Amino acid sequence: MPDNYNMKYLIYTLSVIILIFITDCGEEKLTAADFRTSQIIGFDTEKCFCCWGWIIKVGTDTIKADYIPGLKITENTVFPIDARISIGNRTTDCSGYMFDYFEIKEFIEIK
Repeated sequence: MPDNYNMKYLIYTLSVIILIFITDCGEEKLTAADFRTSQIIGFDTEKCFCCWGWIIKVGTDTIKADYIPGLKITENTVFPIDARISIGNRTTDCSGYMFDYFEIKEFIEIK
């Protein structure tokens, strides 16, 4: 192999290593900017594709979630519930049929 090939391979390898360090593939750290003001506007009990679950208004968007950690519902709960939530990855793509589902990493009720 010519030296030119080895130099290109070395540059490519170093570029990949630097990219990994720059993008910080380590543990995800939450900051205040990760939390979004939202309202839990209800819970749909219908058991169908993209029906069941929590309905959450985030700005002008509406999303759904199967589970909201730390949310305590009692018989006296009144909707909407104002909150700050940290949203994770999309867990179910409802393809425009209904609202997509997202992981809710953290929930803080605003009273």
